[in-house]
Amino acid sequence: MSRIMLFPLRSVVLPEGKMRLRIFEPRYKRMVTECLKNESGFGVCLISGEAGAVPNNVSSVGTFVSIVDFETLEDGMLGITVSGIRKFHILHVDADTDGLRNAEVAWMESWPPSEFSDEEQFLGERLQDVYKKFPQIGDLYQHRFFDDASWVAQRWLEVLPLDCNHFEHLISQDDCSTTLAFLEEAFRADDASRETRH
Repeated sequence: MSRIMLFPLRSVVLPEGKMRLRIFEPRYKRMVTECLKNESGFGVCLISGEAGAVPNNVSSVGTFVSIVDFETLEDGMLGITVSGIRKFHILHVDADTDGLRNAEVAWMESWPPSEFSDEEQFLGERLQDVYKKFPQIGDLYQHRFFDDASWVAQRWLEVLPLDCNHFEHLISQDDCSTTLAFLEEAFRADDASRETRH
């Protein structure tokens, strides 16, 4: 069990994933300062009004991240880039006087690397298309593992709009198979819908 600072967001980053963040609230500036000073990281989790038993409307699972780059943005705000390290399950949340949340967490195993079946191969190809269309996301990655089903599945979970409960269910599995089945079904249904409209 470990105690970490929390940064609840409306999007997620998972192990081996990267995300750019704008930091402007004093409590999160303090968090970043402490992380840089102590060479430590913080936890990213989803904000959710449906999070049930977990206090302060945050998801019950999240990802511990490290700060890999920081800069002053054009508007004077602090910009940081974080990299996902490992998943955690939240056991308890409390808050400092300035509102910065802290959590007692238990660490979760990362998904092992996995190969695509022939039917799933298109998921990696479509992610490549997304990164070409949105280079601000793709450019975060020096190394891209489009042939690793686990890596691809987690990158899809970072960009798709999922409700908190669905995200928690998928990411709490022992491997990527449930997520792959969800992605394959979702994309094939979307393709069928497009064909019907045309």
